[in-house]
Amino acid sequence: MKSFQRSILLFAFLMVTLFVAGCTSSTPQTVPLMTTQVPTTTASPGNALASMTEYPNITGVWISDDEAGYYLNTTIQPVAIGKNTWIFTSQHGHIAEGYKVFKQPDGTYANQTMAGIFDPDGKSVYMIDQPGGWAKGTIVSPDTMFLVLTHTGGKDTGGNAFAMTMTFHRQKSQ
Repeated sequence: MKSFQRSILLFAFLMVTLFVAGCTSSTPQTVPLMTTQVPTTTASPGNALASMTEYPNITGVWISDDEAGYYLNTTIQPVAIGKNTWIFTSQHGHIAEGYKVFKQPDGTYANQTMAGIFDPDGKSVYMIDQPGGWAKGTIVSPDTMFLVLTHTGGKDTGGNAFAMTMTFHRQKSQ
């Protein structure tokens, strides 16, 4: 019971202190407004964000060079990747959609959906595929993309974590 009485006394003391200090007064006070003009500046081209019309169009068929990668399990093992075909079927501003086709370790072919999002720099595109692999592509030229792909493991990598680099070239329409 004593702690309850102490709590009540402490609360009453705080309330009296607030009333005496004037923190609860209802008298409005005038606060001056800042009217300083902020000068406008223009960002330099290196810092300017790309607008939706400035993202490169990556739709089309992209085929990689014959590349290599690495499995990581209890050891690091080099592995031949072979050619990959990535098809970007549509693009809406900074978002691209499509699928990729490649040969799996067991000899069968995989067909996986993927989506990519451009960084505001207009050159970097971050992608994720259907089973959860992540890739970062860099547009080197209108028809060349350098790509780094990582995967934590699964059927496509024989259960191993995986990392690789690939250089893709857009195929010209016939």
